[in-house]
Amino acid sequence: MKKERNIALIMAGGSGDRMGTDTPKQFVCLGGVPVILYTLKAFQEHPEIDEIGVVCVPGWEDFVRELAQKHGIDKLKHIFVGKKSSHESVRAGMEGLCEVCDMKEIVLVHDAVRPFISAQIITDNIEVCRTKGNAITAVLDNEALMYSTDGVASEKYFPREVMYKAQTPHTFRLEDLKEAYEEADRKGICAQSLYTLMAELKRYPLYIAKGHRLNMKLTVPDDILVFEAILSIKTKL
Repeated sequence: MKKERNIALIMAGGSGDRMGTDTPKQFVCLGGVPVILYTLKAFQEHPEIDEIGVVCVPGWEDFVRELAQKHGIDKLKHIFVGKKSSHESVRAGMEGLCEVCDMKEIVLVHDAVRPFISAQIITDNIEVCRTKGNAITAVLDNEALMYSTDGVASEKYFPREVMYKAQTPHTFRLEDLKEAYEEADRKGICAQSLYTLMAELKRYPLYIAKGHRLNMKLTVPDDILVFEAILSIKTKL
């Protein structure tokens, strides 16, 4: 029987305007190395990951390729050029994989700027997708959630006991990604993330793979301070 393969698709196509740096945030050096290297290493070292693809900011392809070669990321097999939006960048990666991979293979779509992804999160995503058909990494919220349409006053709240924060990876079989984008094209849907795309297409149920609060996304300058604090603790352990 042919082995079912698992492919990590690392999304590194953003410009990171909210971070306020000239260098895209996924390539900013923290702890002496570019952020994306932490992410690449997590997937490189996981025994169930067979290949890695990166969707990259145009013009940074050689940087990623040389970084991988220098640090022994030999699972990196594909580099695709990112687009102006996350929606289109995921499409670019999906379409690139369709040309070289079996449609039944499992694809873990992960933000390059979530560098503290753990081996357990990767394992859980693969297992949930394999047994249930898809996996969305998420953590149960632990704070009161206010709803406001104007940012001035709150009209209602959501009970935190049933509210989850979606993280990445978002994990689907390649054939399901292709079908979802084809449906989105027919319906004129362009979503903020792969999770919201699947939700807007009402492709339920979307199954939860257990995330972790350390699986944070680097978005604004304050996140860098948190990253450096966590990295300092990890280094001392």
